[in-house]
Amino acid sequence: MGHEYDDVEKPFIDQCVAMGWTAQTGSKDDPALTGRASFKEVIAEATLRERLRAINPGPDGQPWLDEARLSEAISALTRHGHRGLMEANQAVTDLLLKGLTVEGLPGWDGGRGQTIRYIAWDDVGANSFTVANQFRVDCPPGHDVGKGFIVPDIVMLVNGIPVVVVEAKSPGIPEPLAEAVKQLRRYHNARKAELEVEEKEGTPALFGSVQLLIATSFDQARVGCIGAGLEHYGQWKTVAGPDGTGSEDDVIKTLGKKSLSEQERLVAGMLRPSHLLDILRHYLLFMNVGGQTIKTVSRYQQYRAVNRALERLRNGKTRLQDGEYDRRGGIVWHTQGSGKSLTMVFMIRKMRTDLALRKFKVIMVTDRKDLQRQLSETATLSGDVVEMATSNGSLKKLAKRKGPGLIFATIQKYRTDEDVAEVTKGPAFEVLNEDETIVVVVDEAHRTQAGDLHANLMAALPNCTRIGFTGTPIIMGEKKRTTQIFGEFIDKYTIREAEADGATVPVLYEGRTAEGAVKDGATLDGLFEDMFRGRTDEELEAIRKKYATKGNILEATALIAEKARDMLRHYVTNLLPNGYKAQVVAYSRTAVVRYQAAFIDARDELMAEAAALSDHDKAMDDEVLCTKPAAIQAMVQAWRYRDILEKIDFAAIMSGGNNDDASWKQWTDGSAQETRIKRFKKPLLHKDATKSDPLAFLIVKSMLLTGFDAPIEGVMYLDRSIREAELLQAIARVNRTGFGKTCGIVVDYFGVAHHLKAALAAYSDEDIDGALVSLNDQIPVLQDRHIRVVDIFRRAGLDDLSNDEDCLQVLSTEKARAEFTVKLKDFLKSLEIILPRPEGLPFVQDAKRLAYLQARARNRYRDMPVIGADVGAKVRKLIDDHVISLGIDPKIPPVQLTDAEFDNQVGQASGGRAKASEMEHAIRSHIRKNLETDPVRFRKISERLNDILKGFGAQWDQIIEQLQTIIDELRGEVRDRDESTPDIPEIYLPFLRTVLATSSADQNTPVDQLHVLHEVTRIVVDRIIEELGANRSLWSSFKMADQENLRSEIFEIIFDAQIQGFGVDEAEALADQLMQQAKANDDKLRAA
Repeated sequence: MGHEYDDVEKPFIDQCVAMGWTAQTGSKDDPALTGRASFKEVIAEATLRERLRAINPGPDGQPWLDEARLSEAISALTRHGHRGLMEANQAVTDLLLKGLTVEGLPGWDGGRGQTIRYIAWDDVGANSFTVANQFRVDCPPGHDVGKGFIVPDIVMLVNGIPVVVVEAKSPGIPEPLAEAVKQLRRYHNARKAELEVEEKEGTPALFGSVQLLIATSFDQARVGCIGAGLEHYGQWKTVAGPDGTGSEDDVIKTLGKKSLSEQERLVAGMLRPSHLLDILRHYLLFMNVGGQTIKTVSRYQQYRAVNRALERLRNGKTRLQDGEYDRRGGIVWHTQGSGKSLTMVFMIRKMRTDLALRKFKVIMVTDRKDLQRQLSETATLSGDVVEMATSNGSLKKLAKRKGPGLIFATIQKYRTDEDVAEVTKGPAFEVLNEDETIVVVVDEAHRTQAGDLHANLMAALPNCTRIGFTGTPIIMGEKKRTTQIFGEFIDKYTIREAEADGATVPVLYEGRTAEGAVKDGATLDGLFEDMFRGRTDEELEAIRKKYATKGNILEATALIAEKARDMLRHYVTNLLPNGYKAQVVAYSRTAVVRYQAAFIDARDELMAEAAALSDHDKAMDDEVLCTKPAAIQAMVQAWRYRDILEKIDFAAIMSGGNNDDASWKQWTDGSAQETRIKRFKKPLLHKDATKSDPLAFLIVKSMLLTGFDAPIEGVMYLDRSIREAELLQAIARVNRTGFGKTCGIVVDYFGVAHHLKAALAAYSDEDIDGALVSLNDQIPVLQDRHIRVVDIFRRAGLDDLSNDEDCLQVLSTEKARAEFTVKLKDFLKSLEIILPRPEGLPFVQDAKRLAYLQARARNRYRDMPVIGADVGAKVRKLIDDHVISLGIDPKIPPVQLTDAEFDNQVGQASGGRAKASEMEHAIRSHIRKNLETDPVRFRKISERLNDILKGFGAQWDQIIEQLQTIIDELRGEVRDRDESTPDIPEIYLPFLRTVLATSSADQNTPVDQLHVLHEVTRIVVDRIIEELGANRSLWSSFKMADQENLRSEIFEIIFDAQIQGFGVDEAEALADQLMQQAKANDDKLRAA
C-alpha cells in the first residue's frame, strides 16, 4: 500500500482504535470482511440489525423488533435511489435524527406506533463504532468508472451505517488535499452534478447516509460535506468535547508526540465517539443557497462557542444565587464573515435536545430576516415553533407566557419593507416574568439602537440570562457596560484567526486621497490629488471655484463623474480579470443616483479610449504594462476584456422617502432590489451563460453594509465618512471566501483609511489586529514568499537559476516537486495582488523563470499539475505568454515516449544527465499509464529500470544505452530482453504472463503443465474477444450482469483446467485479474 497507508491511513486508524473504534480491513475480493453480503451493499446489515434490537427494547426491557420491522427500518435507509443525492441524504439524516415510526404491539402504550432509533444519541456506549479500511463498493448502472467499483480509503460506520468517508493522500504528492477532495467528489458523483465532467461516476448510494467527508495527508486535514469543493472544507482546531473538556496536552501525551498534526487534532476533536455523535446530532445543517440545497458542518469555532455557552448556561450562577448579576450568559465575538449566524442556529438546536435546557424560553433579538428563517427551519427538528413579536404588546404577551418557546423580536434597521414592526421603542416594560429559565439572545450585541429593547427586557425579565453575539469587537469604553448586560466573554474568534483559518480573506486598503482629504462640507484642498496630479495650479484653482460653493461637494456631479472614472479604471485593471464585483458606498442618496449615471458614462468613455489605442498598445506585453501609467493600464485591460466590459451593469440600492423624485422609484422598490441583489451574487464569468450575470456594481449609502453576504464581491469603494462598527461591518463585505479570492480590497476616496487609527480608535489594538491592512504591507509578504520558493534551489546549493538541467535535478524527488508547487503558487498569488502596480515589477522576471521551470518539470516528471486559475488571471496570462514563447504550451500534455516527437525532445536535452532523466521519467510515466494492461511485464521493467539507475551511478552514456533498450522494447521495436515465451499472437501475451505468474510457472515447470496454462489463456482470451464482439457496451455499469456472467465462465475455464495448486479461491482471484486486464486492453481485443 506504500507511503499513503503507512504515513496517513494507518496512524488515522490506530488513533481511532485507541479511542474506542473497532478496526476492519477490507479487500477487493471479499465483502464479508466489512460485514456485507455483496459489494453492492453499503450498510453492514447484520451489525445494524443486532444494534437496532439492542437499543430499542420493548415494554419489558427485552428486544421486541421482529424481522419484518427490522427490514422496514433498513429499507427506509436504503430506498432513496430515485432521488438526487442531496435529497436522499437529507431524508436519511432526518431518519437518523428522529428515527422511524413502526407499528407497535397490542397492549403496549395503547397499541400506538413506536419509534425505532438508529443511533442511541444519549448513550454513546450502546452503539457500535467501526473504522473500515479499503471499503469496496460497486458502481451502479450508468456510473462506470474504469474498474466498475470504488474503494474509499477509510469508511467509518456507526451501528453498521456509513457516516464518515476519509480519503488519504501521501504528503509527498503535489496538492494532496486538492487531490483527496477531487477523489471524494468523484466517488459521490459531485463532479457530474456541477458539470465538471460529462459522465456519471462513483457510487452515490454509499453517501446517502454519510455525514462527514475528510480529506487528509496527515500534516494537513480538512472536513466537509457532500457536494462541497475544497474551498468549503475546513480545519478542526479544537480537541475539546461536548462538555468543553479535553486539551491538546492530554492528546499529545496519549499519542506520545511532541505536537499534533492536523490529522491527529481532527481525529481527536471530531471522531472520539462522544464527540462524533454530538456533531452528527447538532452541528450539521441543510440550507438553501441561491435556490440550491447545500449541506454544511459547523466550523470548530462554532462548535467550541456553542458548547462553552451551554456549559455556562447549565452551571453558571443565577442572579439569585450570585446576589448581583446572572452569571450564566456572556458574549460571543466571532468576527464578520466567520459564520456567527449559524452559531446561533446550532446553539438553539442543541438546547432543544438537552433535558436541562429544553425548558428554556429563548427570546431572539435581531434585525435579520435570514437568521429568523434559518432558526425557524431548525426549530422544526426539535418541535419548536418560531413566534414573532410584531409589537410591544405581542412581545409582552409572549414574554409573560410560562414555559419554553422561541420568540423573535426584530429590530428594524436599513429596511424598506414594513412586514415586521419595531419593538424597540415605547415606555419601559413592567415585570412580566420572573422565571430563571429564560435566555435572551441578542444579535449584533454592540449596537446602540438595541439599547432600549435591552433595557425593557431586563426590567421585564429580571432573572433571565443574556447571551450577546457580535461580529465586531466591543468598543473599549462600552466593554464594562456590555459585560454588565451580558456577562464575560464566552468565546472569541478574532479577525486574525479567521484569516489564518481561511474562514475569511484579508482585507487590503488603498487610499486615493491626500492627507487633507475633504470632509463633509469642507474645502476642496487636497481632494483628488491622485487623479488631478497632472493638472496645473490654475486648473486646480478653477475646480475649487467651480464646486466649493455649490452645495455639498461630495454630491457635485462633475466630481462624482471624476471619481467614477477612477473607480472604473481601478476595477478594470485589478478586479475585472478575475471576475470579481464591486460595491460603492456614497455620501448620500443623491450621490448614489448620480454615481449610477456616472458609471455608465465612464464605461462608455473607457471603451472608446480603449478602441482608440494603437495596435502596438493593444498588444502590449504584461511586463511592459506594469511600467505604464494607471490610465494606460486601464485602457489596455479594457481592450482585453472589452466583450465583458461593454455588458457590465451598475445598480443603485437605497431606501425610499416620501418626497423622492419619481425617477428614484426604480432604485428604492423592494422587489426590484431583491432581484438585483440576486443578480449581483451570480458570477460575472461562467462557462454556462445562464449562471452568470453582468451586474457588476452595487451603489449604496447605508444599505447592504451589514448582513449582506456576496463572496463574488472583491472590492469596496468608500466615498463617505464611516467609523467603528459600521466601518468594520462594511469592509467585511469583501472578506468572504469563494471564487478563488485571496484578498478583498477597500479603496478609500474619503480619507477613512488614512485616518484609520481615528476611525477605529475606540477599539483595542488586539481586537482589530488584521482588520484592514495597507496594500503596501503586502510587499514584504511577496518578498518573503519569493525567498521561500527560491530557497528550495538554494538549499541544494543552487544560487543561479539559469541552468535548466541543474534546476530540474533539484526537483527530481516527488517531495521537492510537491514543496515547489505549493510555494510557487503562494508566490504567484501574492504577485497577483500587487500587479500591475510597479512594486511588483522586480519580481516579474523570477515569476516567469520559475513558471517556466515548473512547466519543464511537468513535462519531465509528468506528475505535476498545471498552474491553474487559483493563481489569478493577471499573473496566469503573464507566465503563460512567457512559457509559450519558449516553446511550451501548458495546455498541451507532456510528450510520451510513444509520440513521434519524443526522440527529438530527448535530443534537445543538454548533456547526458538531462537525456537520461528525460528517458527515465518517460519510461516511468509509460509504466504508470499501462500497468493494468500488462501488470507482470511492466512490473519487471520497473524493476529493471531501478536496477540500471542504481548499478551505473553517474555513467550517463551506459545508462542512456540501457534506457534506450527499454524504450525500444516498450515501443515494440524489439522483443523484451527477458522474454522467453513461445511465438504466439501478441494479443495473448499480456494474459499469458499473468497466468504464468499467478501459477508460479518457471523454467522448471513441466511441459505438459505449461501447455495447460497456454491453452487456458487461449480459451479465455478467445471467449473475451467473442463476448466483446457481441456486446459492444460490455464494460458499462448497466451491463454488470453480463460482466458477472463472463467472469463466471472464465472461473469455470480456469477451475476445470485443474491447474496445479489452484483451488476455488485461486481460480476466482485469477478470473478477477483477467477481467480487469481485459477491460484495460479493450481497444486491442476489439481490434483482434
